[in-house]
Amino acid sequence: MTNQATKENEREEKTKGNPNPLGILKAAASLKLTVVCLLLLTVLVVWGTVYQADHGLYQAQQKFFHSWFFLVFGFIPFPGTVLVMFVLFFNLVNSLFFRLRFRWSNIGNIITHMGIIVLLVGGFFTFYFSEESSLMLQEGETSNMSTSRNLWEVALWERKGGEKEVYAVDASGMDTGGVTRLDDLGVTISVREFYKNCTAFKGSASDETRVANASGIGVLKEIPPAMEAAENVAGGVFDITGAGPGSPQTLLLYGQDSIPTPMTVDNRTFLFSLRKQKIPLPLSMTLLDFKVAYYPNSRIPKSYESRVTIKSEESAEREVVISMNKPLRFADLTFFQSSYYLAPNGTEYTILAVVKNFGRLLPYFSSIIIFLGLMVHFIMMLLRRRKEQLTQNG
Repeated sequence: MTNQATKENEREEKTKGNPNPLGILKAAASLKLTVVCLLLLTVLVVWGTVYQADHGLYQAQQKFFHSWFFLVFGFIPFPGTVLVMFVLFFNLVNSLFFRLRFRWSNIGNIITHMGIIVLLVGGFFTFYFSEESSLMLQEGETSNMSTSRNLWEVALWERKGGEKEVYAVDASGMDTGGVTRLDDLGVTISVREFYKNCTAFKGSASDETRVANASGIGVLKEIPPAMEAAENVAGGVFDITGAGPGSPQTLLLYGQDSIPTPMTVDNRTFLFSLRKQKIPLPLSMTLLDFKVAYYPNSRIPKSYESRVTIKSEESAEREVVISMNKPLRFADLTFFQSSYYLAPNGTEYTILAVVKNFGRLLPYFSSIIIFLGLMVHFIMMLLRRRKEQLTQNG
């Protein structure tokens, strides 16, 4: 008897020394943890909304909603929305197994929790895999390319009649000293300087620092990032070399420079430009007509819409209307009527936001699942109360 008690005591001591993984999972299913996550999300939403007024939407998104944590007063860590959402997801999954359990009396709560989990999964896909760009068209113009809001690329092409084959190098990861080789063209691009946000100045440079630029820009000066990422203007100085012998040529490119800079490399003339990234679309879109309506006796827009035709290899050409409350959905893309531009000469331009979201249907599925779960839960409560009343009357 004494030996058995001793063995049990030893087993208890070992258990205390080694944390039980099952106990950790049960603790993660706590309802208190759920409440804490919901309170933190409320604080982050309110805080981020107030912060946005002074620092802009992009800065608020990066600090509060696209971060795992951030520092308050420069040294106090505070959980960001990404971390809170992952903890909430882990909490809900564990609650299905350890708090609610799979019993018929809890079937409504189980379905509701599963709907919330699907909603969080949809948010995960949107956060990590969605892509946003814009498409600007004037009346009569056709395009099958959208433009990134804040990503840049170095584009180069040759003059060959009316057609041009454009090569693009992603500039988002460019750092000073980086080298990109385009073997098909026999061109090597070396980064001497690159700024994510800068301003440009015209002026003559010395022979040692002379750069090629079609607009006469000779100097770039780095400035702090703008509150909105779309307002940043990139710029850089590059050394261009060919496959044959010869000294490198220095090229300066600025994001707001609308004139491409020509440069001869190995007896071939290329045009270089720093521009927002171009994103191929699975369709071509033509703007037929743009309409804007104003409030009476004002120039404040009340509504605006674009009448377009779309054509793709998989479907026949058709005409659709994209308005403020009526987006166009095509495959995994959604086209929103976001803005417009009226040129001084009267030319009308439409600006469409293009969002690629693989998980765009998940919020709809989750809403249906949550609704069904709540319905089942209330029906089960009514049946339980009805059964209790019959038992008391009987």
